[in-house]
Amino acid sequence: MEEKKLNSQESLELITRMINQTKRQLHIGEGNLLLIWGYTSAIVALLVGILLYATGGNPAVNWLWFLIWIVGGTATAVISRRDKSRIEKMPSTYVDRLTSSLWTTIGMLFTVATFMALGFSLFAGKDAWTVMLILAFVMCGFGVTMQGFIIREKSMVAGGVVSLLSGIFVACCVVSSTPLGVWWIIPVFIICFTCAMIVPGHILNAKAKRQNA
Repeated sequence: MEEKKLNSQESLELITRMINQTKRQLHIGEGNLLLIWGYTSAIVALLVGILLYATGGNPAVNWLWFLIWIVGGTATAVISRRDKSRIEKMPSTYVDRLTSSLWTTIGMLFTVATFMALGFSLFAGKDAWTVMLILAFVMCGFGVTMQGFIIREKSMVAGGVVSLLSGIFVACCVVSSTPLGVWWIIPVFIICFTCAMIVPGHILNAKAKRQNA
């Protein structure tokens, strides 16, 4: 049987339907995930900042950053298991797989970077944890920006760009040996995750409620 060839107009309509379908799915599920990671990151950063100030900069406090992985990862697993049956009923598109692959790749990079930084700390006695801070800004900002372009959500694009630019600025500070003071780096971290995840997460959930209504 000969396959039907699509003209340019039909191809555009097909791509638009795929994006709209993915956008509806993301509104329902991804808004909550953005909120979980955004609020967890912001709250942990605030806690670390307060304890660093209270303890006079005790480096042991920085181990609390792992709470982001523990809380965020656990909550993501719970939500994914809860929504598994609903997601399986939805037809998967190329855009769905693209978005999933994007965040899977970012998660793998964070995991590898974490073990590398831990290895430098335990076996070489060197502090390489700053790379995690830069990655938090750059990789999360990149992921949110790309997902925003995919589903055409301007709040995600804008928030992701804020995080990307902040990551570049922090990288320049590290390269130029400019001190990353707690008094300014923690607030910048919180602002970035608020712009990149918390605000878009609330916007996506609000749109989902209007669509369901």
